[in-house]
Amino acid sequence: MPKDEFDFDDPMELVGVELPEGNPEVMAECFVEEFARMGSSDSEIFALFQSPFYAATHRIYQEKGEDFVRAVIQRVRSQWGGP
Repeated sequence: MPKDEFDFDDPMELVGVELPEGNPEVMAECFVEEFARMGSSDSEIFALFQSPFYAATHRIYQEKGEDFVRAVIQRVRSQWGGP
C-alpha cells in the first residue's frame, strides 16, 4: 500500500484515550512547562487553556478556573523564566 493511502486496519494508528485517574495540577504544569520552554508567552499559553480546540488544556481551565491556570503559569515561569 502506498504511504499516502489510508488503511482503516493500520495497527500502528495513533489512538488517544482518556484515563480514569490523573492529576490535573501535574498535567497543567507539564503543558505550561512545555510551551514556556518553547518560547511561548504567558498570554499565548493562557490562550491554549481558553480554547476549546485544545481539549486537554481547556478541560483543566473549565474544571479549575482562570485563577488556577494563571497561578500555574506564574509558578512554572518562575522556574524556567522566558518572555
